Amino acid sequence: MEHERERPPKRDVPRRAVRHADAADERLDLLDNVQAIVEPLMALLGIVFLGLLLVDLSGAAEGSSYAPALSRAQTTIWIIFIIEFGMRFFIAPMKLSFLRSNWLSALSLALPFLRPFRALRAARAIRSLSLVRLVGGLNRGMRSLRQAFGGHVFAYVVGLTVIVALGGAVGVWYFDRDIDESPIQSFGDALWWSSALVTTINNEMYAVSVEARVLAILLRVFAISVFGFITARFATYLIGQRGSEDDSTSVDDRDSLSALRHEIALLRSELAASRVTAPPTPMADD
Repeated sequence: MEHERERPPKRDVPRRAVRHADAADERLDLLDNVQAIVEPLMALLGIVFLGLLLVDLSGAAEGSSYAPALSRAQTTIWIIFIIEFGMRFFIAPMKLSFLRSNWLSALSLALPFLRPFRALRAARAIRSLSLVRLVGGLNRGMRSLRQAFGGHVFAYVVGLTVIVALGGAVGVWYFDRDIDESPIQSFGDALWWSSALVTTINNEMYAVSVEARVLAILLRVFAISVFGFITARFATYLIGQRGSEDDSTSVDDRDSLSALRHEIALLRSELAASRVTAPPTPMADD
C-alpha cells in the first residue's frame, strides 16, 4: 500500500500540457482581438510616419520653422509604435516566433531617430542605421497599404510601386547628395533613377555610396517581383477584352443561325401544307 501512495498520478503531465495549450490559444485569440482593434489606427499612423520620414530624409525641413514640429511628430508616432509592439509582444505566447515574424519592425523601432547625431551624418554607422530606418519605414508603409486596399490587389501593387519609387529616390538623394562624383545632383535625378529601377529600365544614373547601392539592389528585387505582375495583369486585361469581343461575335453568329433555321422550318411547313391542299391531278384516258 505504501508503494501505491508514492506512485505519481499518470495523467498529471497530459493535463498540464492541455492547460498550457488552452492558455496559448487564449493568448492567440487575445492577440487577434487586439490587432483587430488597433490595426486601423496603426495603418493610418504608418502612412503618416512614412511621409514624415521621407520629408525628413529628403532634407526639405532642414533649417525651416516646422523642423522641430516634424521631429516631435515622428517621435510621438515612434513611441506609439513601440507601445503597440510591446503590447503585442507581451500577449504573444511564443516570443521567439513573434520576433522572427516581426524582426524588421523590431529593428527599426530599436533605432533612435539620430537627431543628436546629425553632425555625424557622414559616419558609416549612422548612415547604415539610416538605411535600416528607411527600409523599416517602407515596410510599415507597405503593410498599411495592404490593409487599406484590402482585396484590391492591382490597386495595392500600383500604390506600392509609387511609394517604393519615392522612397528609393529619397534614399539615394540622402546618401549620395554630398558625394561630388555622384551623377545624382538633384532630387529630380534621384526620382528618375528610382523610377527607372522599379520599372526595369536602364538609365545613365547610378548609385555611388554603399548604402545607395544596397538600396538599388532592393529596388531591383522589388522590380523583378512586382513589375512582372503588373505586366501580366495588363496582358490579362487585353486578352479579356479580345475574348469578350470574340464572345459577342459568336453570339451574333448563333443568333443568325437560329433565325435561318427558323426560316427553313417555316418554308418546310408551308410546302407540306401546299401539298395537302392541292387538287389531285386528272389522269389521262387510255
